[in-house]
Amino acid sequence: MNQLLLIPIVAFAKLLTLSLRVSGRGSGTALPGYLVGRYFPFVLEALISQIPVVVAITGTNGKTTSQTMLSAVLDQVPKAKVLRNKAGANLSQGILSELLKQSNAIGRLDFTHAVLEVEEATLPRIAKLIKPNIIAVTNLYRDQLDAYGEIDRTEKLIRDGIAQCPTAAVVVNGDDPRTARLTQGLGNATYFMSLAPEYAKFLPYEGKLNRRDPDSQGLEATNIHINEDLTTDFSIQGQINNEQVHLPQARTVSPGFFHVYNALTAIAIANLLGIDGATAIAGLKTFKPAFGRGEILTRQHGDKRVNYRLLLVKNPASFSLSLELLRNIPALKLILAINDNTADGKDVSWLWDSELERLNRANIDWVLCTGIRAKDMAVRLKYALDVPPGPIPAEESIRQVIDLSFEKAGSGDTVFVLPTYTAMLEFRKLMGKTLDVL
Repeated sequence: MNQLLLIPIVAFAKLLTLSLRVSGRGSGTALPGYLVGRYFPFVLEALISQIPVVVAITGTNGKTTSQTMLSAVLDQVPKAKVLRNKAGANLSQGILSELLKQSNAIGRLDFTHAVLEVEEATLPRIAKLIKPNIIAVTNLYRDQLDAYGEIDRTEKLIRDGIAQCPTAAVVVNGDDPRTARLTQGLGNATYFMSLAPEYAKFLPYEGKLNRRDPDSQGLEATNIHINEDLTTDFSIQGQINNEQVHLPQARTVSPGFFHVYNALTAIAIANLLGIDGATAIAGLKTFKPAFGRGEILTRQHGDKRVNYRLLLVKNPASFSLSLELLRNIPALKLILAINDNTADGKDVSWLWDSELERLNRANIDWVLCTGIRAKDMAVRLKYALDVPPGPIPAEESIRQVIDLSFEKAGSGDTVFVLPTYTAMLEFRKLMGKTLDVL
């Protein structure tokens, strides 16, 4: 393709992005890519083909965290320059918008690696265009049935995407029965990420827990320990490309067994890219949770300081596992923020599939419900809790609940916030945080 054709297209996209930001009508993470992709469909392939190594990360939960962990590892490699769609815009228009934003005036990209979070249904649409060297699939759970339909359809979409990339190495969750079988009958080299059985049994997979063939390639996490500050320590053993991997001391600041899978995915991909274990572990130490995925926000007024730890929930699996993580928190202070905007899924029946009953094993101080579906959340809690910790306020205004929680909490306390996606964005905005998309 003639490079000159890209110049006016890139100029249009950059001008549109600038206009959106100046006018306060958006950040340009989707619309430029949508318009360019619709009228100039060749641009995505023309831009991404300039980057030597492309990694696509998909799956129901853990895409953003796995991407952020891998980027932290690659940042430890001299001369590595990483492009990623870090604003979470994981549809084709979001990926193309990021490529357009990062290109120079003549459509050139100066990056060694692209680490892309790709929405599940988007993978088969763009796989042939982005030609990933590595595809990672974190897990498969029921998620937004009004958008995706049943999980069998999502599994087929991802498999179709992999089938379009016969030379791509595939990294999958080896304990999830659905991801473990994705490459059966395909020729892709496949690497399985697993937890030792005594930990994997706590994960609510869709079907019987898979145990990978001991002769298969992949990594397993053992000696997992969740610390009081919710950091997670673990050891890693296994083999990648027929070479033994043994990392006795690894740590991630993202809490819980489910984030260990994300760390294994990042380390396995790093190994496939020729990065040694010591560098990978050093990268994990620099990793900071992505927005809403375990990050801590702080509100201070005078001498009073209260921390808010955000744990994004978007389906029964993520909700149930986050609640399990909180069972040992002393005097748990909890905000459940549930919206039903398009990005959250309009159907909130998944609240009834989430195991809110796990809170009966927690030491609850108080619970507040907020968001558009605050009352629905409060009703679900009414049926879940054996002994509610007093009246449970249900206030749609997230701003008012932040104020109320600040009044109820003591200085130095941590309030745990379990929000859906758009509730998380609103919570962060009210706390003075915005997405880092510049």
